[in-house]
Amino acid sequence: MNIIKRRGLHMITIIADKLQKYLLPVANKIGSNRYLLAIKDAFLISLPFTMFGSIILALVNIPFLNKLIAEDTIAAIQAAAAPIQNVTFNVIAVIVVLGIGYSLGKYYKSNPIYTAISSLIGFLMVTPTTTLFEENVVTGVYELNNLGTMAIFSGIIMAILCTETYRWVVEKNLVIKMPDSVPQLVADSFSSFIPVGAVLSISFIIQLGFSFTGFQTMNAFIYEMIQIPISRIGSSFTATMIAGALCNLFWFFGLHGNSIVYNSVLSPIFKALSIENLAAFQAHKMIPNVITEEFAFYFGGFNGSFIAYPILICIIIFFKKKKEWKKLAEVSMVPGIFSIYEPIVFGLPLMLNPIMLIPMLLTPMLSCAISYFAMTVGLVPLCTGVSIPWTTPMILSGIITTNSLQGGILQIVIIAVLTVLWYVFLKIAYNGDKDKEKKIENE
Repeated sequence: MNIIKRRGLHMITIIADKLQKYLLPVANKIGSNRYLLAIKDAFLISLPFTMFGSIILALVNIPFLNKLIAEDTIAAIQAAAAPIQNVTFNVIAVIVVLGIGYSLGKYYKSNPIYTAISSLIGFLMVTPTTTLFEENVVTGVYELNNLGTMAIFSGIIMAILCTETYRWVVEKNLVIKMPDSVPQLVADSFSSFIPVGAVLSISFIIQLGFSFTGFQTMNAFIYEMIQIPISRIGSSFTATMIAGALCNLFWFFGLHGNSIVYNSVLSPIFKALSIENLAAFQAHKMIPNVITEEFAFYFGGFNGSFIAYPILICIIIFFKKKKEWKKLAEVSMVPGIFSIYEPIVFGLPLMLNPIMLIPMLLTPMLSCAISYFAMTVGLVPLCTGVSIPWTTPMILSGIITTNSLQGGILQIVIIAVLTVLWYVFLKIAYNGDKDKEKKIENE
């Protein structure tokens, strides 16, 4: 038995070494890609705006509020709060474009203010300025739909293209240089004249080209041909479940699974789906997407809570006699409640522990399957898209993100199921350690 266990550990070590040798460089390369970093920075920049908008939206849509306050009063409060939502969620593409332009500008050591504004102007140039209102065509306006989640992908493309154009012109030294005696702000304005002109020219050519197609605008083309198909693939139940398992597989080998799998690939897709849900929730329409960022993190097992909570419950109730685990639970309790589970990963340890690999892989699969079933059959409302801090404790996060008590109850059910799962494997590890201790005592 010991020979088999030693061989198993040896194989795990070999696999870990191979993964570190081949996957870590790839992960580092993906993580250091300037475009992905800029997109990540842009969404981080948007976070305080969307989070504040989410808080306001949650406050004016508290469950059972209509039983405490007159419906007319609620409608008036919601109408008063609408402008806050309009300048946060409904212009998310504008914020993302500015963020990418600014981040890439800093990366290239260009003037980030000019790269950000150039990116925004370029994006606005390819954005439709006509809309239908009561069957009449209205011109000279930007519809909020074309500045929100529907325009995120085209915004990302335009921000990168505009910043790269600006950088190329500057690197070719195609700038107007002013004497040193000229104030810096004036000199910057003149030096940016040709790069900005190049950005506007490229944007004009793009919009002109699309005007001769059936799509009419770049926004419509990107949304119908790229964003919708990618969102459907990335937001499928199977893809989400596999992605969650991959996150934990990387954690098993000591690599930050969320950074590799979620931040690098899925984040823009899931965020866009969340914002779509939020727009529908705000408009009191049917919420369209089961899979969103909030689903992944608070119901699909992408954060550490669905590992931390069951393990801590098992140790406190069933394995408190094991001193090392009891001490670990005491140290990990507060971080674990707030979804910080690195102390458990490295302290139990879960990392490179072959017994724990199976529950680590099954945790996101089970939580995702249970949640998806509960939401698709209507037992639990879909996530509204309301953004909350990732450290929000379980149960509370379920209630807030679904705007219902059922969301918190669903999390309790998932934690109960996962506690049974983790108990089985913790018991195996516990018994194995007891056998080792007995052998040492006998020797």
